[in-house]
Amino acid sequence: MTDSNIDIDKLNLNESFKEEKLNENDNDDDDDNNTISRNKSKKELKKLQKQQYKQQKKQDKKNNKVNKIINEGVPDISEEKINFEEPKTDREAYQVEVKHVREIYDRIALHFDSTRYKAWPIVEKFLEKVSIGSIGVDVGCGNGKYLGLNKNSHLIGSDICNNFTSICNEKHYESLVADNLYLPYKSNSFDYAISIAVIHHFSTFDRRTEALREIIRVLKSGATLLITSWATTQKWKGKNYDYQDVMVPWLFQNQFDMTKKNDEKQDKHISSNNKNNENENKNEDENENENGDEKIIEKSGSQYEVYHRYYHLFENGEFEKMVAQIPECEIIENNLDHDNYYCLIKKK
Repeated sequence: MTDSNIDIDKLNLNESFKEEKLNENDNDDDDDNNTISRNKSKKELKKLQKQQYKQQKKQDKKNNKVNKIINEGVPDISEEKINFEEPKTDREAYQVEVKHVREIYDRIALHFDSTRYKAWPIVEKFLEKVSIGSIGVDVGCGNGKYLGLNKNSHLIGSDICNNFTSICNEKHYESLVADNLYLPYKSNSFDYAISIAVIHHFSTFDRRTEALREIIRVLKSGATLLITSWATTQKWKGKNYDYQDVMVPWLFQNQFDMTKKNDEKQDKHISSNNKNNENENKNEDENENENGDEKIIEKSGSQYEVYHRYYHLFENGEFEKMVAQIPECEIIENNLDHDNYYCLIKKK
């Protein structure tokens, strides 16, 4: 009886063991199937990602073609320079400078400020060497990026454009509206001066010489001026320009409109009559834009207003010719750096 019972128990135990083995095999099969499924899903996912990537590349290629068509003929800010004949009279020169320098920079001042923030190394080096406690003047200071560069010296800014001086004042720099030809300072007042990329905006040789003479006037004897201009020879780009008097385009974005910014500061509760007047003025402005030299272009899906700024590109020896007309000063150094001439001039 006992032997028989043991055999039965053994048999039952063996059967149970077989069932467990079968279950384990089934589970292993399930795990294998899950692993295969996961691997298959990963492969399918990679395949799908590759397909999406290829589709995106095709779409980007199409978009680039469309943008190329849209942008065909659109002037680049730094490349296209339109030939312009030098004015014959001082009156004509003044009108050119008002229309193609002063009014345009007043218009684009905020946009200009967003793109001009890094100091030119030559100017930075010059300002670092001025004496502690000295007082200098930046003639044509623009957005004032050099005014606070040397904390041990006080540099006063001036510019013909009201919006530039407003930007400087908002940065807590001292700056005032002034014409380079008639600076509002006493003679022999400053220890040093800089005038960076300004002299080339005067449209005749006589006016450029007078602008230089006026800066020399306000300097003390022995003081130095650093003055720069764009050059016709641009060796670092492998370029030369065949003409000196050019109109250089600026692509302006409306988000930098100083007029809108100034309007926000005014009282928003205006009368209906003022609103009507405002609309009339707006319509007049729009008509002026349509009839004027400015035009609207589309580039990369955005609209820009194109403004043409006057430049006189300097040739080698041109600063020497100007200084020869001003016996009160002499050139210490005159050289070419990238696409700019820089000249150090000392007052005798």
